[in-house]
Amino acid sequence: MTGIMDEQDLTTHLYRLSDPDKRIRAEATHRLVELGRPAVPACIALLGNSDWKVRYRAAEALGLIGDREAYAPLVSILGDEKDHVRYMAAKGLGLLGDSRAVTHLGAMLGDENEFVRRSAASSLGNLGGREAVGMLRAALRDEAAEGVRAAILAALRDAGADEV
Repeated sequence: MTGIMDEQDLTTHLYRLSDPDKRIRAEATHRLVELGRPAVPACIALLGNSDWKVRYRAAEALGLIGDREAYAPLVSILGDEKDHVRYMAAKGLGLLGDSRAVTHLGAMLGDENEFVRRSAASSLGNLGGREAVGMLRAALRDEAAEGVRAAILAALRDAGADEV
């Protein structure tokens, strides 16, 4: 009986990701995260949806679920036309904790959108490591936006950089 209920819940919450009400979409995302691993394949499929809000929420759910199967699909949407989706993909990669994402996230430090750059910096700080620290330091030298600079400094601290 549980499997049927989970499948019905999954279908319901996936459908609700396209609701016009932002609160309903957020609640559906929360419920998908609660369902966990069974929601991963459907969320991955939704990364190709024509509605950027659905792609954004699917990426959010994948990052919060934390299943490594989401790594390649999240990397694939770092080039999405919508900045919100790129932001959430970068955030999700940081949540996955997969060090293979460092190079991809480093490239996102040059994104045209300030919030995408902040998200990439935060994720690099979560991942840590010498390569991430080097990318963050290089980005700090070139970054003009104060909000992004602050995110980079916080990320350097999170990554355990000896000096900022």
